[in-house]
Amino acid sequence: MATQYSNISEAQEEKLTSFSQLAPKPQIKSETLIRLSTFLQTTLDYQTLLSIFQREIASAVLVDGIVFENANLEINFTLGQLGVHSSNYQLKAQGEFLGDITFYRSTRFREHELANLEALLGTLVYPLRNAMRYKGALNQAYRDPLTGAGNRILLDDSLKREMGLSKRFGYDLSILMIDLDHFKSINDGFGHVIGDDVLKAVVQQIKACIRQTDICFRYGGEEFIVLLNNANIANARLIAERIRMTVSELCIESDKGPLQVTLSTGLAMLKPDDDKQDLIHRADKALYQAKHTGRNKVCVCKECHTAVLE
Repeated sequence: MATQYSNISEAQEEKLTSFSQLAPKPQIKSETLIRLSTFLQTTLDYQTLLSIFQREIASAVLVDGIVFENANLEINFTLGQLGVHSSNYQLKAQGEFLGDITFYRSTRFREHELANLEALLGTLVYPLRNAMRYKGALNQAYRDPLTGAGNRILLDDSLKREMGLSKRFGYDLSILMIDLDHFKSINDGFGHVIGDDVLKAVVQQIKACIRQTDICFRYGGEEFIVLLNNANIANARLIAERIRMTVSELCIESDKGPLQVTLSTGLAMLKPDDDKQDLIHRADKALYQAKHTGRNKVCVCKECHTAVLE
């Protein structure tokens, strides 16, 4: 088949418009961009940053809700309300992945609004990059380097915050104190490298069993604490049993053959007059009971159990 070519004269070329020229242009006042850029420089907290962004872009394009996700940093943040219409963008800065951002609203985005949105996102990218780097640094400071669970610093901060919210708004707060059964014999019989593998595998299973709002912390050695907000004794026990059963099915491979692990768990629920140590102490007493009545079980602190019966 012969290929046909069309010759276009210079006069004709002048009359043609490129695709990029046909695309809608952003319609944003310069003062809006200046104001937005100024406010976005005031924080390294990504949640505050996105709240500012949503507020300040309202004069150029209205959005009902924003979802920002960064799986590497375990971020899944929702702001406002989700609508039936959405527009999604993957954000990068000089090749560095920052996350996926989706804008929602109840009515469709028009072409000129999307042009505005994309132009406004240009002011968000570098402040968001700084916020992601800050979040990454915080994660390193608050994480146990071996297992990736929260460390004691994060536990103290989280307990203080969640206990305050629980007492203020009246929702339940429970904790699980978890201990690996016969862990010393694992280290002695299989070596510390396999012991480390066991700890990492157990934390992965715990995270897979808990809700997105729950947090797992390494309390020390082979002990872990799981903070369960908005969970009463019945809810917390279901989660604890799910963790126990899932871990008991775990099989760790080693040069000495497969290795199976079990957990003992103590459960306690926050009482109105509790401080942090009271709550942890009751969970620890319940754990002691589980360890000394057969292991591989979940025990509820007696005070909590009595309160539920009453």
